[in-house]
Amino acid sequence: MDALSPLKVLLVEDSPADAELVLRALRELARPIEHRRVANKAGLEAALAEFLPDIVLSDFSMPGFGGSDALQIAQLHAPSIPFLFVSGTIGEEVAIEALQRGAADYVLKDNLRRLPSAVDRALGSAREREARQRVELALRDSEERFRTIVESSQDWIWESDLDTRTVYSNGAIENILGYRPEELIGNRGADLMLPEDRRELERRLPVLVAQAYGWQHWRLRWRHRDGSVRVLESTATPRHDVDGTLIGFRGVDQDVTERLQQEIRIRHLVRIHGVLSSLGKVILRAKNRAVLLHDVCTVAVEKGGFKAASIAEVSDGALVMASACGDPCVLAMIDTYSAAPFDDDGTASLSGERALRRGEKVILRDFTNAESVPERERSDARLVGIAATASLPIGNPAWGVLNLFAGEVQGFDEEEIALLDRLVDEIDFAVDFIAKSERLEYLAYHSPVTGLPNRTAFREQLQPMLKAGPVVVAVVDIRRFSYINDSRGRGFGDALLREFGLRLEELATDGFAAHLEADAFVLAYPAHASLEVESERFDACVHEAEQRAYVVEGEEIYVTVRVGISLGPLHGSDGELLERNAMAALTEAGKRGVRTHTFGEHLRGLSAQRLELESDLRRALEQNEFELHYQPKFNTLSRRLVGAEALLRWRHPRTGLVSPDSFIPALEETGLIVPVGRWVMKQALETALRWRRDHHPTLRIAVNVSARELRQTDFLANCRTLLEPHLADQPIDVELTESQLMENVEHSMHLLEGLRDLGCRVAIDDFGTGYSSLNYLARLPVDDIKIDKSFIALLTQSPETMGLVTNIITLAHSLSLSVVAEGVEEEEQAKLLRLLRCDTLQGYLVGMPLNAEAFEAQLLSVA
Repeated sequence: MDALSPLKVLLVEDSPADAELVLRALRELARPIEHRRVANKAGLEAALAEFLPDIVLSDFSMPGFGGSDALQIAQLHAPSIPFLFVSGTIGEEVAIEALQRGAADYVLKDNLRRLPSAVDRALGSAREREARQRVELALRDSEERFRTIVESSQDWIWESDLDTRTVYSNGAIENILGYRPEELIGNRGADLMLPEDRRELERRLPVLVAQAYGWQHWRLRWRHRDGSVRVLESTATPRHDVDGTLIGFRGVDQDVTERLQQEIRIRHLVRIHGVLSSLGKVILRAKNRAVLLHDVCTVAVEKGGFKAASIAEVSDGALVMASACGDPCVLAMIDTYSAAPFDDDGTASLSGERALRRGEKVILRDFTNAESVPERERSDARLVGIAATASLPIGNPAWGVLNLFAGEVQGFDEEEIALLDRLVDEIDFAVDFIAKSERLEYLAYHSPVTGLPNRTAFREQLQPMLKAGPVVVAVVDIRRFSYINDSRGRGFGDALLREFGLRLEELATDGFAAHLEADAFVLAYPAHASLEVESERFDACVHEAEQRAYVVEGEEIYVTVRVGISLGPLHGSDGELLERNAMAALTEAGKRGVRTHTFGEHLRGLSAQRLELESDLRRALEQNEFELHYQPKFNTLSRRLVGAEALLRWRHPRTGLVSPDSFIPALEETGLIVPVGRWVMKQALETALRWRRDHHPTLRIAVNVSARELRQTDFLANCRTLLEPHLADQPIDVELTESQLMENVEHSMHLLEGLRDLGCRVAIDDFGTGYSSLNYLARLPVDDIKIDKSFIALLTQSPETMGLVTNIITLAHSLSLSVVAEGVEEEEQAKLLRLLRCDTLQGYLVGMPLNAEAFEAQLLSVA
């Protein structure tokens, strides 16, 4: 009660005049007075409940309602409120009786000067009594709470004397060590410890007693009633008697057995997770199967904490150690067992034979005590310190086994075993990954339809031949092949191409044949005579070949061909130029209606046309004759628009739109592709920003960057100038071909990192048609792979092509790359790509290239 707050006084008085005298006397208290006067039982009970007085002052003698009655009512309803009698008629004996019944004091009305001090004393006594009651209640609550905590605690709470004899124990000990508290009272607790820990306690205890110290977090091993070992973490303080003499210790012991086991388990899990984490890098780094298996074993030892690791495979009836790493003594012993022939019963464990034979994992948590293991193996394991092993078959069906050797007994619980299962799955995936990678790299140099070298391989193989002497380059295509393909189906057409390729190989006895694209093939062989003679000989061979039928799907079919021939180095010093000139001769053969035509001076006249083309292109750049068309890209699953590819078009003032194939090579050769490329990126950026603002806030536009542009020293700086101001909402992506990136891998990595810093996604265009190094691909900072349209065209017709596309998508996703399919023209292709989990579709089926106005009207404004 605040000293400045009003003192609430309840007056039990039938005389208003006497009440006024009492209130006047209370003014000496120098504090505000709030009062209420009652004169009967009902009024008193109501005032006690509603007014809530701080003190009751009552007359003793009132007509029909005495002071004794008032005291009884106050004691019943508000026993903590001080009650004083203020009366003129109370006698000494009555006053003593009233005090004994609970009245705080009494004051005679003829001596009201005593009233203020009596009230002060009564209020002070009430406050002291209330405080004492609160303390006593808190103490009782605390004692009850402590008793409840101790008895309900899962930890062992104990007291002992100086000789470790138990004088108190809570009930938790029964759950912890299997003993009831009464069984421990009076007995030495140390007798239940393991001998080594008991000796340690007895060694340290005298020092603790002498210094009156306790201890914290002391881990001691105890023997449970059932014989098992429990680890208790003990914290204790000295215990003294009333004189301050040390009489023992009081402590709390927590059972940390399971926690320690869990910590060990977590360490094992962390190590195995470390192995799995490192395995991804191993897969990307490994160049072949042998390197992969060696690195897996190394990671298992270095990251997994195993004493040794090995991978074994079956060869000629014996289990051969393909790779191993770890303790030399362990490896020598493993090698001994691995070199031995298979046991008839397949029980050998150290070699992993047992796991491989049965096709199931063999986990031996305590190897040296495992009754299923032959004694000889257990004995050898003890010698080299092997305490536990895990043998896990790799693959389904199993082609090998991973053996892990630990130097201590292992838990190998379900979660650890699940991680080990995942580990061998990753190894199996990695081996398959490498096999597919090797296959993919093979296909990068070979046609998926005929198996012949492709254009890339042709150009590479031609170079050393050109250094050795003149070389005939003959481009051959099958006449009316598209008609055969359309009328008989692509499967029939592909089979014909394979047969045709085989026959061309017969003609290239001292050279080689290659499959360039579709129905176009090329032969290269040393020239032993003049160009005219070689041309006549080749034409005769082709004529003879045309007389023989091809047997395709049981049907005989005859084909005729056209041939264009160039001679290196007379008509070109590299494969690209020789192929182009031979193609020009092939085109001329078609125009003239002859089978074979040779490149010559009359075709060089086309150079004048080329000069005119270059002049027109320079004018086109100056007079803004170029324009961009945009081919949409759609999400494979939802068919929602996600982006577009910007395609360069030239609207010639006389001839109208010019085919890109007619002018883009000229842009490349003249170097005009550099300023045109800058214009393309600027135009695409402006359009993309506008479309994002008005229609599609996440739309991205991809631009193609040529090799010539990449070689410019200021390429990245120009991109930065253009794109950096829009870094927060940068919508431009970049597409480059494999061959561009592989020209200078380190330089390419620098450029790609710079482009990605500018917010560009980077895509590898025409993937699968050029040189593909998966080792470099994993390192290159790229985001997307675009599968070339030549593969998509054969997707539903050629199982070989479908397998290749499947591998490309799988490998891309394993490298966290997105996949775009180009040239999708049939719904069946789209359905198959969706099943193969291709991410994005692009092609005439989903959207043809449109100029900006048409694209906006047809694809954006309708949204």
